[in-house]
Amino acid sequence: MRHCFRMKKLATPPQSATNHRFHSYGWSRASNYVAKCYMRRGKIDTSQNGIDAVLSDVILQYEAMHWATKFNTTNAPKKIDFIRAYAMEFVDRPKKPMFAVERFVDGTDSYGNGFLKHNTNAGFVDLEEQRKTPQIFSAYSFYASEGTRLVADVQGVGDLYTDPQVLSIDYRFGDGDLGPRGMALFFKTFRHCDLSDGLGIPIFPLSRNEKKHQTKYTDEESTLSEDASAVLEEELRCRFRALDVNRQRRQSLLMRPIDIESDHSVGTAKRSNISDMSKVIRKSMKMPPPAVIHRTKADVDEISSSLAMGLTDTVFDHRAFHRYESGDLKPRNVKAPEESESDDRRTRGMRKTVFDKSMMKVVAAPMSITEETKSNLGKVHYHLALLHGMDRFPEIVQSHGENAEDAPSHDIFSVIFHLCHAASLYNVSACL
Repeated sequence: MRHCFRMKKLATPPQSATNHRFHSYGWSRASNYVAKCYMRRGKIDTSQNGIDAVLSDVILQYEAMHWATKFNTTNAPKKIDFIRAYAMEFVDRPKKPMFAVERFVDGTDSYGNGFLKHNTNAGFVDLEEQRKTPQIFSAYSFYASEGTRLVADVQGVGDLYTDPQVLSIDYRFGDGDLGPRGMALFFKTFRHCDLSDGLGIPIFPLSRNEKKHQTKYTDEESTLSEDASAVLEEELRCRFRALDVNRQRRQSLLMRPIDIESDHSVGTAKRSNISDMSKVIRKSMKMPPPAVIHRTKADVDEISSSLAMGLTDTVFDHRAFHRYESGDLKPRNVKAPEESESDDRRTRGMRKTVFDKSMMKVVAAPMSITEETKSNLGKVHYHLALLHGMDRFPEIVQSHGENAEDAPSHDIFSVIFHLCHAASLYNVSACL
């Protein structure tokens, strides 16, 4: 477990000053720092493992600073930075403990917010402030590193961040590095917007049910036209219907043969008749026929298109970057017209409106997608399919009305969707 301590950095007193006076004067004006160390059995861990953990935290900070520097070269509307961290060894203390030291972040940003955690290494995304820059920086770090890194756990004041967690494809950054699974958890909740389009970040494909779940949260950049409240209300209605069906089935299993008879006015002698009684018993012991989960045409079409996609190679063309064939940005929340020679004026006008409303002053070229990036994307899709199969996202599972009891506990469509995407990216495990 890691503990944090408040720390002051005092200057060396001059020879002409008394130590007490200089200390009292400088204490109120000294810079505030934070010292972090790992504890073991209530004491500071001075073992080699504890020292390696502290050094790993410092390396993480500099790794995040490296990708933040690259992000700032993309002409993003807001520049970001990470606080510089140091490893400090207290040589005058027993066993010479080591701390990770950095400046204390204080104050508020331009919106009046203090310290905020924008995302984590386990898929959490802040839905209250809905800052775009931290989420897009995390996605940018993945594609800029060819899928080998993803800076998560972005937190701080404004655009000055600290204490990140870097996810790697080979699990090299400590216990908090969840690898491709952590990357899959991030992209499951990541939402594309005009800023990500302007930076040339490709769209990470999500299944139909995953997109529907994103409509529960108000987002002006959402590309879906379905109303979030209507989707949520229908889902709750289906879940209540499923509860009623389950309650009726439990009651039918507890019924006695006498309760199942339609005519309760028959006498005791007739009820004691063996032949009639055997009929009643057989009727009570009859199991209901297995429920058939009906699939809609949209469900069948999604599975068919996913299976067809798994047999082809993934192509990162202009559609993958949400752009026109000419390279111009496509509008979001507006149905884009088809490009044609007879419609050039209207198309140019719409593109100009989209460009004016976008925060991007200069639209960047689409990011380069190398073979290594495709390979790592395949691993992310494969792990996302595994997470769906492990019931990691129960909120994605759609209710099936009367057949809810026999319905699967996970979203089969999302499993097939991401498995086929991974297969189209030549992921060996998905192909098998």
